Amino acid sequence: MMKWIPVLLLSTPAIAVAETELEFHLCSPYVQKSAVGEQTDLGGWPVFVKLTEIGAASFETFTAANSGRMSRIVVDGREFLRATMWAPISGGSLKGAFSSQEVATAWQRALADKLPAAPCGARN
Repeated sequence: MMKWIPVLLLSTPAIAVAETELEFHLCSPYVQKSAVGEQTDLGGWPVFVKLTEIGAASFETFTAANSGRMSRIVVDGREFLRATMWAPISGGSLKGAFSSQEVATAWQRALADKLPAAPCGARN
């Protein structure tokens, strides 16, 4: 019985962190266009996302309200990007990095024509 106590104590902070992680959902009204970039020097393949005016305003509000907190950018239930936003992000440009050109292209296609209309924006 005593062997389980340290395991439970070690897992409790991870559970608490996961519950407080914020999500911002990209949806069809928020995404204007997406594109795959050239392979970087680090070997990753970037996907650039340009948000619509309403999407950019919503994302700026979200990042301003949650500065310094870990956040996930979610597309149709899948994590596109996970990062800590340290300042409000204006301009409506996002970039995710992926391990292969095939994965990056799949994300770009999903962002271009397979986005749901909802949920949109902040969810926690």
